[in-house]
Parts: sequence; C-alpha cells; structure tokens
Amino acid sequence: MEWQRISVICFAASYGVAWWAELFRLWKPEYKAWRWLTLAFMGAGLLAHTLYLAARWTPSPGEARSLLWLAWIVAFLGLYGALHYRRVAWNVFVLPVVLALIGLATLWPGAQGWPDISGPMDHWLITAHVALLVLGGVGVCVSFVASVMYLVQAWRLRHKQALGEGLRLLSLERLERMIRHGVAWAFPLWTAGVVMGMVLLWQRRQFSWLDPKVISGSLLVVVFVLLLDLRYRQHERGRRFAWGAILAFVLLLVALSIETFAPSWHRFGGGS
Repeated sequence: MEWQRISVICFAASYGVAWWAELFRLWKPEYKAWRWLTLAFMGAGLLAHTLYLAARWTPSPGEARSLLWLAWIVAFLGLYGALHYRRVAWNVFVLPVVLALIGLATLWPGAQGWPDISGPMDHWLITAHVALLVLGGVGVCVSFVASVMYLVQAWRLRHKQALGEGLRLLSLERLERMIRHGVAWAFPLWTAGVVMGMVLLWQRRQFSWLDPKVISGSLLVVVFVLLLDLRYRQHERGRRFAWGAILAFVLLLVALSIETFAPSWHRFGGGS
C-alpha cells in the first residue's frame, strides 16, 4: 500500500513547517491564516506519523521506536494544546521537542528485537518496561515545555513587557501547576520502568550499578525525588523548580541515547 511508504521525513517536515508557521504567527498576528496553516501541517504530520508507526508495528521493543512513540504522544498533546489554547503560542515550544525526539530516533542504530528471554512472562515484562518509560517520558516532556514557558513569562514580567501582545503564554500559576503535575506523573512511571529494567537485567545476570543505562535512568529518579522534595517539603516554587524540570528533560535525553556513545548491557538499542 502507498501509505506504507511514508518515511520519517514526511512527518518531520510537516512538523517543521508547522513550527515555522507558528513563528510567523507571532510576527504577523493579524493574519489568521498562519494559525490554520499550523493546524493543517500539524494534523498532516500527526496523520503521517500515525501511519508510519502503524505500517511498522511490531511487538518487539526498540529505543528508536520508543522515541517515535514518545514524539507521537507529545505531538498529539501539542495539537490538542493548539486547539484548546487558541491564543497561546503553545507549539512554539512543543514542536522543537517533537523534532528533537524524532531526530534522536533517526540517529539510533536501530531496534535489535527481543533480548534473550525465557518465556511469555518476559515478553510482558519487557513490554511493560518500555511502556512505563515512554509514559514517564511524556510527563518529563510536558514539565520541560511548561518550564521553558515559565522562564520566558517570568523574564517578560521582570522586564515589564506587555503580556497581551506578541508571544502569549499561560499564567505563571498555571505553568507551575503543569510542571508539578508533569513531574508527579513521570516519577512513579519512570521509576517503575527503571526498576523493572533492573530486574530483567538481573535475571539475565547482566545487572551492574556501573552500567551507563542504569546510572542515567537512576539519576533521573534522583532528580524527581529532589524536585518533589523541593516542592512539597521545602515549598520551593518558581525558577528553581523550573530549572530542575529542565535538568530532568536533559537527563531523559541522555538516558534514552546513552547507548550510542557508551557500552551497555541493555540490548534494545544495540548495546554491547
């Protein structure tokens, strides 16, 4: 079928055009066509992205595939945000994250299929492991986007810029709530995924605390704990909390790509 020939370039280019249309909308807000152009190319990109994943659906895990699923979920949230927050420049910040995830997936050496497994239970555990990490990554991406928007909005307020003109963002209170909810969503899901991955490595007698994949995944859990401690025990709010969420996003990218430049027993992305 023709739609099975869709490549990554198709939906990545659509997201790229949508991002540029969103930037032009900031430059010429009086032209309503820019918003519809953004929505059209985002919808086209999301459709092509969906068909791409459907055409290449396989139950075997893979880091590149996981990154593309994460990008798909974030893109879907970006389209929802563009429809729900009509006056907010939501996709100025969301689409670069989507493009970064797609770019990271294209640099991946490719899925290696299932690691050595002993039975159906291992299939279920590995699928759950990957799903938990992807869903946890969604929370990290949402908190990252909200954090960048928070810092931009705080800078504008500090410099007494008019908030009703040009770049329109959500209030600091709503952005802080999004950061908090994103971290609270990501922490249990990512932690459960990391623990499940450790158990799988231990079952195969390949677990090591010095494994780069274990270190990077565990560091992200530590950052989650520190962020929740800052918010709920120390009642920290504002810029420090936002910067912490940005650090969590950086660690997420490191955890998802570390096998490309460091040896690891993790098999999903072509580790050693």
